[in-house]
Amino acid sequence: MTLSDFVRGLFGEPPIPSPSHPPQPHPQTANPYANIAQGSGWTPRRRRSTRRFLPRPLRRAIRFLKSNWLSFPLFVIVCFLLGAAVLPYDSTLRLGLRWNWKRLVTRGRPSEEWVLRERPEYEVDWGRDVGVVLKTGYGTRGRVPAWFESVRGWGEVVVIADYGGEMVLGDGGGRVVKVYDMVERGLENPILGGLLGHKRVGKYERLTAAVGAKDEELAGGLSKEFGWELDALKFIPGLEFAYQRWPDKKWYLLVDDDTFLVETSVKRFLGHFDPEEKHYLGNAVGDFRARFAHGGSAVILSQAAMRALVKENPKALKTSYLESLDEVWGDRLLAKALIRVGIYLDERYAYLFNGEPPRRSKIRGDRMCSPILSFHTLPQPEMMRDVGEHFRNVTEPVFWLDLWKIYGVPAPWRWDPEMTKKTSKDPKQREGMSRIVLRDVKSEWECLAEYNRRFRASTGTGWAWGKPEPDVCVIFRSAPPFESEVDAWTLDWDYVGPVDEAVYTHENVASAQDCMEKCTEKAFKKCIAWTWESSTGRCHVSPWMIVGEEVKEQDKVSGFNIRRVRKLERECPTFDGDGG
Repeated sequence: MTLSDFVRGLFGEPPIPSPSHPPQPHPQTANPYANIAQGSGWTPRRRRSTRRFLPRPLRRAIRFLKSNWLSFPLFVIVCFLLGAAVLPYDSTLRLGLRWNWKRLVTRGRPSEEWVLRERPEYEVDWGRDVGVVLKTGYGTRGRVPAWFESVRGWGEVVVIADYGGEMVLGDGGGRVVKVYDMVERGLENPILGGLLGHKRVGKYERLTAAVGAKDEELAGGLSKEFGWELDALKFIPGLEFAYQRWPDKKWYLLVDDDTFLVETSVKRFLGHFDPEEKHYLGNAVGDFRARFAHGGSAVILSQAAMRALVKENPKALKTSYLESLDEVWGDRLLAKALIRVGIYLDERYAYLFNGEPPRRSKIRGDRMCSPILSFHTLPQPEMMRDVGEHFRNVTEPVFWLDLWKIYGVPAPWRWDPEMTKKTSKDPKQREGMSRIVLRDVKSEWECLAEYNRRFRASTGTGWAWGKPEPDVCVIFRSAPPFESEVDAWTLDWDYVGPVDEAVYTHENVASAQDCMEKCTEKAFKKCIAWTWESSTGRCHVSPWMIVGEEVKEQDKVSGFNIRRVRKLERECPTFDGDGG
């Protein structure tokens, strides 16, 4: 039996006769009128097809599939997709199909050419067009003054928390900021009227009682214990409050009290999006059932998205209020609410949002030339103020590679080959060459001792040492060949940062030279930075680099895959400040 015969059989049709095997008539039906002549009383009847009771379009589809059997699988797929399309936006089946389809059709990332060279189509004015929702808590309220100091001149900001009151900023101007209790506001919603006995509500009441009694020790302990649970109760009421307060804003930014936004980069970025379209932007995390923007990296919603959530779909908003009593993460709760109204996170630009502080931001090979929009994990007020000092006066979009320049750290891979032709022994003239910098070295004898103890055995000849500054010892290549690759090493520094599953660790590596070779070998093509621990013999190679800081507690040597970093930097397009 052929496949065509099988398909015809599914619809009650006989097989198509083959020319080599003509059909043989049944003995009783070879001459049906013969039976009548013999007086048997048997009369042949024509069998009715069940297809006559089907709608005409479906019958036509069946006839088409019978004549084009290869289209049958396509027909099944189309029916499946059409069926999935009528499912709710938050259906697991629909979300799974959307997730896999996006992975199939999305190849790589969009180019940053539009950020660098195209003039923004939509003008963005911070004071007029942007509303910032700053989220804090009783236990972290000390961060808020530092946040305002670091982002001076940011326009309209509303502070939401799990307590209410006023806060003096302490910036010398005597400014007072009102803090709105969004948990209380959310619990006043009638939809939660019968659920005020929920355990999460009880925790909030305990914190409120401690704050009202001015018991700082108890309130601080309770906030530390379950403040993260109350955080989920702030998201939906906070955004609803912000929209009611600023119904005409083009953009709404939701940030934590330890999040810093790079204004120049964000402004340039938003200038390429129409606020009257539904945009939900941020750093994508989570599985396919609820891909959500990481709250610490900042969440951006357009006017159209906020209007659809707050004003046009009250039913979806009520559902989110109910879920806020049990949801672990408020940023995921927000994503679920948006999914119910058909708004999904735009993951094409997730890599521009950063969840790390500047010196620990992972500069990967695929984003060196990209603008960076945010920094996170700045829990100490002095850390936030330090970031503000470095970025407050920046007038152009900040790119990942700009972090070296902003923090005044020389980029070791930016070496001028002409320096190798010079024979001067002055380390200052060799600053751009291969070097190892040792700090807190008081005398020349100490510098020589460090050179002999740490590096002479592993690096071999061709190295020299000098003291360009009173407390600095520099060990550098005395005469590298012009065509050679220059290796920039730094002692007591770490360009890899915290080790995770993306970092490969080699054990029992004898020297920094061997560790560098592990990074540059072809077996690990994505390696950008390496760090060697002389005390343990471990060599960490990573697909990123960080600006880093001095490491005094551990004996480390760190460096780069110079050739790869230079190649990536050469591929960076040039930013046109005029946008065209």
